[in-house]
Order: sequence, then structure tokens, then C-alpha cells
Amino acid sequence: MAIDGGRRIELLTNALDAPAEEVAALYKQRWQIELFFKWIKQNLKIKHFLGTSENAVKIQIYVALIAFLVLRARRRVLQTVQRRLVGQRRTIPTTRLPPAQNRA
Repeated sequence: MAIDGGRRIELLTNALDAPAEEVAALYKQRWQIELFFKWIKQNLKIKHFLGTSENAVKIQIYVALIAFLVLRARRRVLQTVQRRLVGQRRTIPTTRLPPAQNRA
């Protein structure tokens, strides 16, 4: 089977009656799912699911995603504030005091 870019790949399957294009499309979809779970593990820090039902998995992903987005938004706000503060730093002019006079 030739893929995008002209490279040829060979896939093993037990779906012998399926056309090669369909097997390749299923493999590509499966790979996207694998990348999604890799992203979840790396960014949302979910190592394993606490529940087994579909609802439990969805809730755990939603909660982790909300926490991820809140922390990312907080980081961006802090970076923006920090950039503005650095931009506002100016040297404060020092007032020169008159020389001390000897009162002796």
C-alpha cells in the first residue's frame, strides 16, 4: 500500500476481505487515538483511569483537562504581568543632596 508521499508500507491484518485502503484508513485512525492517549499521559498526567465505565473515564479526562487549562491560563497571565512589569522598570532618578557643610 502506498501512503501520502509515495512511501510504501505493509500492514498485517486478519481482515482478509477488507480492501487495502480501508485497512490503511483504520490504521491511520488507530494511530490518531494512540497519539491522543500519549498527549493525555504527558500533559494531563493521567497514568491510569480510576473508573471503568465510559462516564468515569470522561469525567476524569474533563477534570484533568480543566485543571490543565486553568494552570496554563494562570501561567500566561503571570507571564504577561511579568513582561509588563519588566517593561515599566525605569531607573529612578536619584536626588542629589547638597554637600554637607561643616559647622564647626
